[in-house]
Formats: sequence, structure tokens, C-alpha cells
Amino acid sequence: MSRPADPNGGQHQAPPDLFVMTAEIATRYAAEIAVHRELLAHVASTRGPTRSDPRWPVDDNPIEGPSLIDPGLKIHLRHSYQDAGNLGSFPAGSNPVAVRIHVQAFAATYPDRAAAGSDLLDAVTEVESEAWTRALLGEWWADHAYELVRNLHPSERERDSFSFKQRIYVVLLGQDGEPTLAPDNFTFRRLWPGIGSARKIEARSVPLAAHIERVGSFFETEGLRDPNTDADGGWRVEFTGLDPAELTASAGETARRVMRLVRVRGVIDSKFRPTRVHIEKSTARVYFMWSKNPNTFAVSVHLPQSFDDLPGPPGDTPGSLVSCTFENWQENLLTGMLLWGTRTRMDDGAVHVSWPKGGPSHDRAYYVADVPQHDRSGVWLARAGLNIDKAVAAMSSGHVAAWLQAYVNNAAGRPFVAHAAARWADSTTAVVDVLESVPDTPKSVLTKLIHTITHVLANSGARTIELHYVDDAFAAVGYKEHPDAEGKMHLDVTAMS
Repeated sequence: MSRPADPNGGQHQAPPDLFVMTAEIATRYAAEIAVHRELLAHVASTRGPTRSDPRWPVDDNPIEGPSLIDPGLKIHLRHSYQDAGNLGSFPAGSNPVAVRIHVQAFAATYPDRAAAGSDLLDAVTEVESEAWTRALLGEWWADHAYELVRNLHPSERERDSFSFKQRIYVVLLGQDGEPTLAPDNFTFRRLWPGIGSARKIEARSVPLAAHIERVGSFFETEGLRDPNTDADGGWRVEFTGLDPAELTASAGETARRVMRLVRVRGVIDSKFRPTRVHIEKSTARVYFMWSKNPNTFAVSVHLPQSFDDLPGPPGDTPGSLVSCTFENWQENLLTGMLLWGTRTRMDDGAVHVSWPKGGPSHDRAYYVADVPQHDRSGVWLARAGLNIDKAVAAMSSGHVAAWLQAYVNNAAGRPFVAHAAARWADSTTAVVDVLESVPDTPKSVLTKLIHTITHVLANSGARTIELHYVDDAFAAVGYKEHPDAEGKMHLDVTAMS
């Protein structure tokens, strides 16, 4: 990470020996660099791989060697990455990844980086770290890269951390491997702890350098921002109810923390879009949309009335309490709380979701999962005696909306006992016309399949669901018998239980 820049400084000018050093490193480590570049392109296209992948080069093909400037140092390069779509405003449909290049220095007395462990030295110079980074990335990727700049006043804890004792560069790559400049509302500080900003490293490409000279190091987002976001890239959220200043000190600070954190895109998940925060004396209620579900949902957090009312660690301050609460919401929403949580339709039409008393009630004897979609989808269901013709036809035509299977919950995940499938009749209407089980399967399994596929379809954007089956158990989800079609039921998703 770069040291804080001179606030009066202009565009960074590379020292004259930077590109000579870059060429020397690129030549010396050509084989290792080729392996790493292939991996980084793979990361951009797939957001992988795992350490079990043979293309993982950190251990087998390290880019590591003596410093070109300081004989007492060795330099090691490694990478990390994260999805960047929630860190700024990008054109619709783009799915960039932020690839970080970590330039780490350690004493030459260690045989290698592994032996150095956490004993890193905050000693690599700006010019040398940039040269190593340029050699790894190559000219085109490096032309679009930024160096992360540390906070002006890091805490003692940050300064002592080995993760702080390195320089970090970032390049934004599309799935096709093409780099892009960062948007003007990109939040670099979310890329690594202790980061305050970033500096654009010099571009050697004449057209790109001219573009940067003309319009700056970031692209303008005014015409392409999500209409649900503000200029800073955060969610546009309505705040209603009491002003936090009207609350007790502890409750007010907790409410303010909720109001700030909820605007951060991706803080829960990319499917989570907050719309409103309503503050009451002892409760903050967060309203949100989930994926393409047409319903508005809400979750609540208790506002402590005194600092003594705060729970113990890790939620012993208003800030940590809110962070823990958001982490719990994230875990619960991603594990299906909209399906298994206690749902209450409120007077304002939103569905309030909370942790059920006594914990979630799951039928653990049978498990429901997606049917993987490929050229042999469902053949195992057919072998179990189930008819897959309609589901396969819907998949082949591109109209399949969901296909779920149920099986005995054991170590083998066998046998398969039932399945359900739905197809799109139009952009907002789904038809469940497959619901079948093998003989002697408990009726509750079919109910579980309908319950699950209903939520899957709702999250996929269905507003109406037609069901070609009738059963009183389905009414618990909100289905009603179709007035114009005997033997069928239908559901208005915006009125579902």
C-alpha cells in the first residue's frame, strides 16, 4: 500500500528506471509470470479457482526473488480478489472482479516467503513495488491499475499488522479479461483494511494516457448509475419515524449506525436492496427487496436504551452490535430465512421476517435441492420411476422456471423420492405442472416441494403462480382454488403467507 500522497501533488510521475526494472523482472521470471497471468484471467472469468486447482501457482510457481534495490530484502508477489460490482457504479450487465496484487518484502536471511511467515518488512520502495506489479500484470492490465493508499492516521494496531506491511495494487477485470478504469464513486477503502484512497499508476498506452489526461483517472457514472442508488454509489434509502437525536444516547447511536451501514451495497448480499429504515423508540426496522421477489420484506433490530443494555462481546458497542446484527441477517437470509422464518404481513403491506420461536422447524428426513441442468438432467429421477418428460421439455425450450428434487436425507443422498417443476407462461406467471412422488412417499414431502418451489419462483420474479394440483395443505402458503379451472390452484405472490 502506498503511503499517503502529498495532498498538493499531481499525477504521479514514474522514475526513469521504473520500466527498465519492469523489463528485467519480466525477463527473469517469465515462466512464473505466464502461469500467474493465466490464473488471473481464469479468476476474472470464473471467480475461481480453489487451492485444489492445478493452476493455483502461489506455492508451486512463486514470483519471488531478491530485491533489485536493497540486497537485504526479498520480494514476493501474491494475489487476492473480490467481486467489485457492489463497490461502485458499473454499466448494466458488467460483472467486474477486483484483482489485488500484494507486493511483500521480507529479510533476505529467510530462504523464502513461507519461512518468513508474518515477519514482513514495510521497506519495499514505491518504484520497485510498481515494477514488480507491472511485470506481473503486463502493460495493458498495468495501465489500468491503481495503488491502494493507506489512511493518513493508521491506528497502532493497523501499523503492527503484517497485512499492513505490504504494497497493494488493484486492477478491475471483466469476465472477458478486459481491464477497466474505476468508476468515480468506487469505494477503494472496502478493498483492504486501513485504506483511505488510491492513486492511478502511470499509463504507457498513448490513447489511454491521453484519455486520463483529458477526463481523469475514473469514468463518470452519472448516466449509468442504478436508479436506486445515490451519487456516492450507496443505496437510496428513505428514513422515517423518530430522529435518532430524540432517542437515548445508546439507542440513537445504534440507529445512526444502522442507517449508515444499510446503505452500503453488498453489505448483506447482492440480492438485498434496502428501501426504508423506520426508527421507533426501541426498534429499528429495515425494509428491503430480495432478488426479484415482488414483496417488500422487513427485519428488526432492538435499540439498547442504555449502554448497560448492550449485550456482551462481540456486540458490546453500538457499532459492533449493528455489525453482528447485519452478519446474522446475512447468514439467515442466505440460508433461507424467507422460507423458514416467521412471516407476518404488516399493515403497510410488508412481510416482517423473524427468527421463529424455538428455532427453525425442518423436516430432516428428506432434503429438497435444485435439479442440476445439463444434457442428462433428471435421468436419476427417471430411474427412480418419476416422469421427467415435462420438465426436460421445459428445460429444452428455455422456459423452465424451476426444477426441484427431494431425496432421503442420508450420507448417500438416496433414494430420490419426488420432484416438482415449473415453467414460465409469461415474464411474471409461472406454472407448476410437475409434482410427483414415488409410492409410499409421505405427503409432507410434496407439501415441502410446493412450499420451496413457490419461494424459488417468487425470488425469480413470479407475481402469479398457477398450480395444476389441489390440496388443502397448499392453502397454508396462500394458494386458492382457481375459480375458472377445476383441479387447479393459483397464488398472488404479493399476498402469499
